[in-house]
Amino acid sequence: MRKAALLALLVAAFVGRTGPWSAEPGRTEARSALRTAGTLLYVCVQDDAKIAVVDMAAKSVVRTIDLQTLGFPATAKPHFIAVEPGGAHWYVSLIGANRVVKFDRRDRVVGHFEMETPGMLALTPAGDRLVVSRSMSAVNPPKRVAIIDTATMAGTEVDVLFPRPHPMAVTSAGYAYTGSLGVNQIASLALDSERVQIVQVPGATHSLVQFALAPDGKTMVASAEISGQLLVFDLAAPAQPALIRSVTIGKMAFDPAFTPDGRFVYVPVKSTNEIAIVDAAGGTVTRRLTHASFREPHQIVFSPDGMTAFVTNNNRMDHMADPAHAGHTMPAGAGGGGVASLSVIDVRRGTVEKAIELGRNLTGMGRSPGATGS
Repeated sequence: MRKAALLALLVAAFVGRTGPWSAEPGRTEARSALRTAGTLLYVCVQDDAKIAVVDMAAKSVVRTIDLQTLGFPATAKPHFIAVEPGGAHWYVSLIGANRVVKFDRRDRVVGHFEMETPGMLALTPAGDRLVVSRSMSAVNPPKRVAIIDTATMAGTEVDVLFPRPHPMAVTSAGYAYTGSLGVNQIASLALDSERVQIVQVPGATHSLVQFALAPDGKTMVASAEISGQLLVFDLAAPAQPALIRSVTIGKMAFDPAFTPDGRFVYVPVKSTNEIAIVDAAGGTVTRRLTHASFREPHQIVFSPDGMTAFVTNNNRMDHMADPAHAGHTMPAGAGGGGVASLSVIDVRRGTVEKAIELGRNLTGMGRSPGATGS
């Protein structure tokens, strides 16, 4: 009788955790894999509707979250991830499910915000608000960005006036920035007042992809897909970012990242399957890294000590269907939707020490601040 009663309790507990929008995660590894002492990197495997969780110190996958087991569609398209400063929660934009989803540190769904084709995410330094732009794959999305209260997952959408807002950054000065894929404009958004100011960006058509803030908060860089430039902005007047320099990187320059010490900016270049390393002070390309695993490199995240860089790769060129990219040539070695790798770079040596195959079309990543517990 005791065995039968225990079995019944176990079955009931399992059934209570399954079904759409369950708070329990779907994973391919055992629950014991939750235990890790390292900093975690959450990696979007966009075309497989999965999120790989990587221990950055061990440089290995500790678990995989299958969004379909949580009730999301196979076309959910997880694209970008932001992690709270304390690591208690993390957020992912699901382009195909039209929502931003909030998870706790045990990978349980604890909230969501619905919006059309969400793209890039940026958290305020305190983690109390999340600002969300639109996906690059959306041809004519709303000209608005969302500001979400992370405690309640309630939010509003603010008009930024220009088409296709995509890059996103938030500063400690209380401003959010987005830019346009279609016109040479940046919007500064004062988060307290929701006042928007438009800044014209000179030069040829840029198609602004993503922003990165310098560790000291004084400058911001923007990658430009069509012009192939890295644009450097001074933020002394936070409402009016001022362009002070442009560096030629190469067509299809994607998500840039400052090294933790602020000395260099690493920029993925999809057109040539390279990582361009830019001297932040001098504004010159000091080196270009190449490797067989670089197949349309997308985003870069550094380990806390700056000794290791992790690079996602698309290996598919799906954004080439967009008319805005007509005339671009497909880089040598470009894939057609095959398995893509997370490239792990030894920063000191400037070499790729390993490539971890994760699935189809790796896009955005987010890093936890430190140990997660079990």
